[in-house]
Amino acid sequence: MRVVIESLMVGLLLVTAGVQGGNQGEPLMLTNGCINCHGFEGQRPSGVIPSPAGQPEAYLYKTLTAYRNGTLEGSIMNRIMREYDDQTLRQLAHYYSRLPSGSLGSDCKDAPCR
Repeated sequence: MRVVIESLMVGLLLVTAGVQGGNQGEPLMLTNGCINCHGFEGQRPSGVIPSPAGQPEAYLYKTLTAYRNGTLEGSIMNRIMREYDDQTLRQLAHYYSRLPSGSLGSDCKDAPCR
């Protein structure tokens, strides 16, 4: 009986951790497509592609909406943003606004960035 109870407790702990991780991981899952261009955690070397991390939430939402609506043109952003609804754009803006700001430009002065 003790083995059964211990097994149930371990299972409960794993399920609880999975549910909690799912709530926190949702914005991260949304940003999987962003990582290729904007880097991990929204930071990339200085250059043409911006680092969205730490930008004001309202600015990010307005920019993402403008890409979606076509009032702001970008090489690929218009096509990507067309697939997202307002709630998703708000989640992306919220997520990136909470990350530490800055670019990785200072890390690339003496060597090529990867």
